[in-house]
Amino acid sequence: MKRYLLFISSLIILSGYCLGQSDETDSTMYTRTLVPSLYLDYGKILTIPVSFETKYEGGLELLFLEKFPLIVEIGQATLSPEGAYANGTYESEGVYYRIGAGIVNQFKPKNKIGFSLRYASSSFNESGRIFIESPSGAQENYVQNIKRENLTATWFEAVLYSDRKLSDLFSIGLNLRLRVLANYDEQEEIDVFAIPGYGRTFDKTIPAANLFLKVSF
Repeated sequence: MKRYLLFISSLIILSGYCLGQSDETDSTMYTRTLVPSLYLDYGKILTIPVSFETKYEGGLELLFLEKFPLIVEIGQATLSPEGAYANGTYESEGVYYRIGAGIVNQFKPKNKIGFSLRYASSSFNESGRIFIESPSGAQENYVQNIKRENLTATWFEAVLYSDRKLSDLFSIGLNLRLRVLANYDEQEEIDVFAIPGYGRTFDKTIPAANLFLKVSF
């Protein structure tokens, strides 16, 4: 619930800020046919020391006519959520990618807001161990080792994003994502707990936010 409240609050703040800007334009600006950009999710790197996940993510954006972006993202994540199992350990590790397209509007010479839809896929492995001890000793202790490889998952994302130009080369921005799980390799005994790039499988929709640094050429 806290994630949803944070997502909604961030969405309201971002929308209010952007809609409140006057539509100032620079008469010297001209429209470029293609603007390629590379970007890095620096927010996740900063939170690695205090997070249950290690994640590296970047992307490529091709902006056509300074209006229509084509976006490709790729990332790698290792998830080790605390309390995944009451008596045991768990880790999910893999790579993921997203591809999508959208539209961008200029609100001020240095500020943009955009919306896009993206398709995402993850390929990952799981490992862990569950141990349940019989207090009375009347029953055998239960031990279940988890070792799964080459699992896959897919989902869709609706993304609202804004960026601010720092210089001709650099911009910083925020992505607000709503992820909707499509399918994954479900397991009969002990199901998949977390998917790299998506999150925990018991939530079929997950809000998320990330900060990025963009380099445009």
